[in-house]
Amino acid sequence: MSQKKEYPELPRKKLGPGWWLGNRHYTVYMVRELTSFFVAVFCILYIYQVVVLASAPGSYSQYLDLLRNPVMIGFSVVALGFTLFHAFTWFFLIGKVQPLKFWGWTSTPVQSLIINTVLLVAISLVIIDLFFMGR
Repeated sequence: MSQKKEYPELPRKKLGPGWWLGNRHYTVYMVRELTSFFVAVFCILYIYQVVVLASAPGSYSQYLDLLRNPVMIGFSVVALGFTLFHAFTWFFLIGKVQPLKFWGWTSTPVQSLIINTVLLVAISLVIIDLFFMGR
């Protein structure tokens, strides 16, 4: 009665290291996950900037010199591109996962992308205005 049943081994396809490159949806997913790393590094840089600003004025000017380095400017441009890609793909996914429903009308993912992008730009402009208003 207590014999162990043996099940046949199911055939499995061996996946290589680039298995996700064969399907566009997997590729976009993996690139979106990769962008999270650049967003995190960019956030850590700015947290470090606040720490340096609070510590001493002389060290902050050295930090600003570091940010003026062409390598750091290039990293910032790449991080901005990855951040925008990350945001836009998530905005599109919001419309697939949780579409808005009003009086029998349901929003599409493209409409969600447009609404969220407009909100992102509006909030960014308000923050930029508040930043420059303090000068």
